[in-house]
Amino acid sequence: MPFLSLVVAVVYLLAPTLGLCYDVLILQSLRDKGYQEAVQGFKRECTASSRTVVLSDFVAADLTRMVREERPKLIIAVGERAHEMSIKVREIPVLYMMVITPRHRLPANHSGVGMLIDPSRYVSVLDNLGSRRIGVLFDPSRTGAYLKKAQSAARRSGMDLVVREVRSPRETPALLDSLRGRVDAIWMIPDLTAVSTATTEAFFLFSQGEMIPVVTFSDFYLTMGGAIALSIDRHDIGRQLGEMARQVLDGTPVEELPAQSPRKFTIKANNGVLKKLRLSLTVPGGS
Repeated sequence: MPFLSLVVAVVYLLAPTLGLCYDVLILQSLRDKGYQEAVQGFKRECTASSRTVVLSDFVAADLTRMVREERPKLIIAVGERAHEMSIKVREIPVLYMMVITPRHRLPANHSGVGMLIDPSRYVSVLDNLGSRRIGVLFDPSRTGAYLKKAQSAARRSGMDLVVREVRSPRETPALLDSLRGRVDAIWMIPDLTAVSTATTEAFFLFSQGEMIPVVTFSDFYLTMGGAIALSIDRHDIGRQLGEMARQVLDGTPVEELPAQSPRKFTIKANNGVLKKLRLSLTVPGGS
């Protein structure tokens, strides 16, 4: 075990005897730049005393024990692993962030800020591009609820979402192939089943073959051939959650704070791809 990790582990084991006293337990899945940006934003907005535990520093971490012995007033779960672990906590409020979409029916003491931008924002961009038949791949167990909202937003704008359900990443290339000649754009949503390191290339090969744009959720994909990306602002997600945390610490029941979508994002375009596809887009600055 590296020396730093050993020191962290020893501090963790000695924590009850060190008389730690804090209000907020920040449970972070791993040491990741995006997570750190979100945590920094959170701490800027919520200045309550806190302790951060990074789960990847430990072989195992006993959250039940931490809650029982250290008695924080609030848990902030950062990332998928931290959120999964926090599901069992019922006795104190839990707020999550940097989670794409919860896969469980959440207990009443849980709320947070997700990573899925309001689908109407994507629909507005697709409408701007002149797209009317939009191909979308999704896993119902991950993003089914989001897709229902997306379909409602698309119908209001006179668009048709041509959807394909993905149960395994292996299905993605074939399901994309089934959309040939049926769509004039692809909307790549952040669904971990449909979009993975093994499947992203298939989206852009399909785009090139059909000469249609891919609208995606991260500007990383612009370098691979994406046309438009709507990217979340991680620091602001942290600030947004910090505002919720302040309310909870001031006495507002977490049950009265519904889960929120990111309020701020940026829109970026790959002008080379748009030119090749003979498309144009007036790119606003996000919101």
